[in-house]
Amino acid sequence: MRKIIDNYPYLILVMWACFLFVPFLGAVHLFDWDEVNFAESAREMLLTGNYQQVQINFSAFTEKPPLFFWLQAASMQIFGITEFAARFPNALVGVITLVFIFSVAKRWYNERFAWLWVLLTTGSLTPHLYFKTGIIDPLYNLFIILSLYQLFLYSLSQKPSHAWLLGLFLGLAIITKGPVAVVIILLCFMVYWAFQKAKLFFKIQHLLYAALSAFLVSAMWFGIETIENGPGFLLAFIAYQVDLFLNPVAGHGQPFWYHPLVLLLGCFPASIIAFPNLLGKISPQEKSPQAQLLFFMRLVFWVVLILFSIVETKIVHYSSLCYLPLSFLAAHFLFQLQSKSIAWKKYQTVLFILVGGLLAFLLITITFIDQIKRFLIPYIQDDFAIASLQVTGAWQGWEFSLGLSLLLALIYVFVQFFRGSIYLSLRGFLLFHSVLIPCLLAALAPRVEQYSQAPAIEFFESLQEKDVYIETLGYKSYAQYFYGKTKAHTNDSAKQIDWLLHGEIDKDVYFSLHVNNTKDHVHPNLTKIGAKGGFVFYKRSVRANRLESIVKP
Repeated sequence: MRKIIDNYPYLILVMWACFLFVPFLGAVHLFDWDEVNFAESAREMLLTGNYQQVQINFSAFTEKPPLFFWLQAASMQIFGITEFAARFPNALVGVITLVFIFSVAKRWYNERFAWLWVLLTTGSLTPHLYFKTGIIDPLYNLFIILSLYQLFLYSLSQKPSHAWLLGLFLGLAIITKGPVAVVIILLCFMVYWAFQKAKLFFKIQHLLYAALSAFLVSAMWFGIETIENGPGFLLAFIAYQVDLFLNPVAGHGQPFWYHPLVLLLGCFPASIIAFPNLLGKISPQEKSPQAQLLFFMRLVFWVVLILFSIVETKIVHYSSLCYLPLSFLAAHFLFQLQSKSIAWKKYQTVLFILVGGLLAFLLITITFIDQIKRFLIPYIQDDFAIASLQVTGAWQGWEFSLGLSLLLALIYVFVQFFRGSIYLSLRGFLLFHSVLIPCLLAALAPRVEQYSQAPAIEFFESLQEKDVYIETLGYKSYAQYFYGKTKAHTNDSAKQIDWLLHGEIDKDVYFSLHVNNTKDHVHPNLTKIGAKGGFVFYKRSVRANRLESIVKP
């Protein structure tokens, strides 16, 4: 087996990536908001044939550029409009990302380092999981990392080709998620320049090459959009990006320490392994490419972490650009550990067992939620949460064994630490964890979803074949459009909630509400038709509306 891996490393790598990232993509419904939002925009592209402007509920959606939606729409053309199709582009991005990091590590270090970086990416929780999602960030982050890598290569050689490629990948990042990519690249550039004591490591004309390349690529979208439809869409898009940076949009304000905690827990075990490498005395003036690459990865990690800790809007995946630098720093530590040029720290053992033990405890406990929820409910103050727990998760009884296997693996690693076999035990744990993560997603996510969004999605799915309007009241969602398979409105008034509630409707209207929103949002002309979990469902009948109109004096 070792000989096969040595002779065909990229073939084995692609097979490993496909084995981890492709299965179970459709095991659970798309999650509100982002996954459903993006999949719905791709679905509407297919229905309307409008691939230039992103839409939601068949109205302009000015928050995101279209590149990722183009990929999702292409996937849906092949696989149908399904969860699998919505997530498949990121599985491919995951394969490409692993091939990229493997080739980088092999070039500057060796194949052993390359496999360590791959295992620390696939064997860490959130870096693995986000290649199995339908969100934009995996593709966006890949383009930014490719841009930053070209900046690193340019710093070594000053070749204009690297400047052109930097701009190419930056332009693709811009039409994937927006101009924040420019901010990230510029910040990394400026910080690197500052550490060079403001000495020029670049030529001005090469900066212009990068800027021109980025402009030409991104103009494939915003240039054509402005020419065809005027600047309105683009101006609204830019205004949203500024608001996102300055204000806690959609209630996503969090404390400054939010992202460090997310990375510590979510990137286990890479976050623990990388800890000693997060800080150090490595200098950008050291001439070896390996030393400069280490410095560059550390720089990217801290620039991104500090930037998104300052940004008012904080969401879990906003710090996902830290994943690859963090797993690189962890791989570098293990590489040094194996060669005995660095020692494993006692506090790493403590953190490894504490964080891993906490995750194992949560994974085991959640499988017994139906048995323990009666003890939790008296301490919960939220009506929606209490109502959600009334649903059963359809647990089969064996799921706790996944969390138990993680706990046993932690115990084994802990014992090996005391036997002095730290490197081999960590490498084995990464292999085990790489396989455990997709199993956790397939086994636990569909059952946990029963307590959250599943009742509402089942309601929306039941309305797919009906010519009706479907909306939510009191909470924001996109699931009603994707899972209700809504079509473009022939009546523009249908996009207005007030008209759906009080106007002269031409179709039946169905509403989903949270149980704790009914007091504020239910109107006399709505009829309750059901409830499940934390959701209550109402209907406004067009027939009843016409009768009301007839009997009015």
